[in-house]
Amino acid sequence: MAIFNGTDLVLKVQAAAGAADEFVILHSTSCTIDIAMDTIDISTKDSAGNRELIGGQKRLHFKSDGLMDYTSKATTTDPDELFTSLDNRTAVTFTFALDTQAGYKHTGSGFVTSLSISGGVEDAPTFSVSIDGTGDLVQTAI
Repeated sequence: MAIFNGTDLVLKVQAAAGAADEFVILHSTSCTIDIAMDTIDISTKDSAGNRELIGGQKRLHFKSDGLMDYTSKATTTDPDELFTSLDNRTAVTFTFALDTQAGYKHTGSGFVTSLSISGGVEDAPTFSVSIDGTGDLVQTAI
């Protein structure tokens, strides 16, 4: 797969309980996936001064920023839907992938852990949402 335009990378979220589809977050300007793993130190006196590690828990974190719009659309996930998921403490399902159906997609579920909305003088209002993953992250070739 060749280098691609970052505009094609999207975070889709199924925020509404019982919704049939995941939709791109409305007016998104950026999206990020952060996959990390803790390590567990198993060094002993027999390690000869060297640090020895084994793998620990994995963590998933997603972030998306965008331009704020209070007008809901049937084909997008809107900040008000993300707020509802946060307020109700309900999990969302997500897909992080290219919008062009190429390469890989990453799917899983998580909780909206923060949602901020801001606006400056003579500036477009913006939002930022963070989702912490729970359970497995599945990578699938498209």
